[in-house]
Amino acid sequence: MSFRRIRWAHAPRPFLLVIAFLTTMGASTHVLSATAPIGDPVDAGSVVLVSPEDLSKAVTHGSAKTPFTLRLPDPATCPGDSANDQWRIQTFSVPVTGEPSAIRYGPIGPEPVGDGHYALFGVDTTPFVQELTLRNPGAGQPGVIPAFPAFSFEVVAGENVPAGSYQIGVACTYFGVTAKYWHTEVVLTDNDGSLRWRLATAPPDVASSDSSSGVPTALVLGGAAVLLAAALIWRRAATRRPTTLAKETN
Repeated sequence: MSFRRIRWAHAPRPFLLVIAFLTTMGASTHVLSATAPIGDPVDAGSVVLVSPEDLSKAVTHGSAKTPFTLRLPDPATCPGDSANDQWRIQTFSVPVTGEPSAIRYGPIGPEPVGDGHYALFGVDTTPFVQELTLRNPGAGQPGVIPAFPAFSFEVVAGENVPAGSYQIGVACTYFGVTAKYWHTEVVLTDNDGSLRWRLATAPPDVASSDSSSGVPTALVLGGAAVLLAAALIWRRAATRRPTTLAKETN
């Protein structure tokens, strides 16, 4: 009898049961991954960055601490739910040259983590990964994606992520494999050592603004010009008013 056979033959029964359980789980995971009902990854459209306090208000730019959340097109669901069908919700931020459909997700986000590959982080610094859909009564129904928390780029700024263009978004995954995703493009810039960002569709100079309300700079300047013109007109009208002298009393 070989040394290996003697060693396993005399192993404690609880230990053997644990090994058998882990082996079975590994095989099951492999089968689930191999037979994942996802098909080809689907680009489901754009995600919109909005104010956490008002989902109808777009946020187009800001600093590392500017809060924002995500709004998906309606309806936006995963192919199945988490409780019955094992689907998960992920977020991602990857260089614009990356392919969101090819991202594989681990416990803390897109893998390998680093070098511009991160999850989106909440204002509480928690990465939004491996999150659950709402529960369905049974299997095989679309998984409803719950509301997102408030995010910011503060954690990413602390990682010294290189300035450049990035794709950020949301993905539905099955055992870490992307099946469906929504995305948009943002540009990160270094403004005197502090990170600022803007949507790729926003004017380049908006990232240097202290405002993060999403109101276009041209609109703000236009409003100021209107107020200045109104003030000048009022002043001119005031100077043209006739002066009435009080009549002298005899």
